[in-house]
Amino acid sequence: MMHAVQILVDILRNAWTAIIGLIVVVAVLAMLYQTLKLSVDASLGASMYVAQAVGTLLGLIVLVLYAYLAIPAIVQAVSSASVSSIGAGCGPAAELGQAAAYAMAAIAAVRMALAAFNALLSAMSGTGSGMSRAMIDAGGIVVAMVLISVAIPVAAAFLGAC
Repeated sequence: MMHAVQILVDILRNAWTAIIGLIVVVAVLAMLYQTLKLSVDASLGASMYVAQAVGTLLGLIVLVLYAYLAIPAIVQAVSSASVSSIGAGCGPAAELGQAAAYAMAAIAAVRMALAAFNALLSAMSGTGSGMSRAMIDAGGIVVAMVLISVAIPVAAAFLGAC
């Protein structure tokens, strides 16, 4: 069981790496565009558009840092907490719970990276609705991970696995 989960986690880890690479490439291109837009607007004296370009640049930087630094930390913290709470069980239910926690953490990392990519595209276009939907999606993923970490031990205790 754990071998199959490890294969799934490895595939999802590679997918996360590819998505993060795509985020970095798109963010660099978007920052280049915003920098060129900023220089043109500054030379024309359009201060409102300069402020908008600076704000978009800062938003892109924050999104890239979130995708590259915060997502792994969030997933690692929640998965270690869920694995330790599941580890209190015994037998096959505990093993199944640990496998589910690892798989859910890997799926959550990929979904959070996709949410960050959607937020990046939203920030590039200047709309805010995509960013809020992406952050709601990321929060929902964390809640789902916590619920899974609670549901497996409760189900094991209810079924009398230990």
